[in-house]
Amino acid sequence: MSRNHALWPIGPWALFIVLAIGWVAYWHVVAASAESRLRAWLDSQPAAGAEASIARIERAGFPALLRLNLADARYASVRGGWSVSTPALSLHVDLINPQHVIFEAAAPIRVGLADGAATEIAADALIASFRTAGGALAVAGLEADNLRLDDPDKPGVLSVARLVANLREDPRARGDYQLALDLQTLVLPRDVRSFETFGRDVAQARAAIVVGKGAELLAPAPNDPLGVWRERGGRLRFDALAVDWGPLEATGRGEGGLDAQHRIEGRLEIPIERPAPVLTAIANGANVDEDARRALALLAAGFAIGGGDIELDVEAQDGVLRIEGLPVRMLPPAY
Repeated sequence: MSRNHALWPIGPWALFIVLAIGWVAYWHVVAASAESRLRAWLDSQPAAGAEASIARIERAGFPALLRLNLADARYASVRGGWSVSTPALSLHVDLINPQHVIFEAAAPIRVGLADGAATEIAADALIASFRTAGGALAVAGLEADNLRLDDPDKPGVLSVARLVANLREDPRARGDYQLALDLQTLVLPRDVRSFETFGRDVAQARAAIVVGKGAELLAPAPNDPLGVWRERGGRLRFDALAVDWGPLEATGRGEGGLDAQHRIEGRLEIPIERPAPVLTAIANGANVDEDARRALALLAAGFAIGGGDIELDVEAQDGVLRIEGLPVRMLPPAY
């Protein structure tokens, strides 16, 4: 047997060993780089008006995956007055594209506000992904199964069987963002004022939203998380809004924002094929102004007899909610 034939079986094994050693080295380099970037981000937060801490970072997932398990993670916006904390969080890093990271909640998340209010977020599965390009956010996404939001100081729990949200920069306007939302089987924690008769079960809700001046949300004012965004002209544009809620099953459009008193302002236009049940349900709400109740009941009766459809006009302006131009109730500050 020639010398070349004797060495032939060794060649593939040698190549395998070289590749394996290279992969082990690459995995540890990427892991060290990810951990280093995470620690650098933690150190940079005080200069950005925030506080962030992680009690312990552990590497896991070798050899096929890279995961950093984070214990007692906390982030607090000093200027915005809110905080987020959780006892366990996992950071998954894409080994092929380290700029793509995925956060997976391994325990409930607590969101606290400046006034002491707090909400606990829990889910069977809760995953958020981020991909950056050139140091800026390119795409972000959130998926959750059986999501639950519980405010201990208020009755009821908000739950969503399935939630999918995707965010990306709007290519048509720098600083604007496109947000797509899809919520399935939503249960509200309490009746919605003026829409009590619609019930608390929302079969589904979908929205395609443009967040105008969305980049300003990253620079909250002290004790006013939406102050800078509002003052610089931040608005929401609903390019599409679909909802299946009680008697309402329709797709609309509109826009909105906040006024100087933090009250919701804006307008929704919602085409409705069978408006009588919707108008009747609104008229029967417990907090509807009596004059509006009578007018809405007459409108409902007219559509019940004559049929036809309507483009329902819902407007919030100067602290007043109006439906078809009829003042229904006063609007308090959103926060």
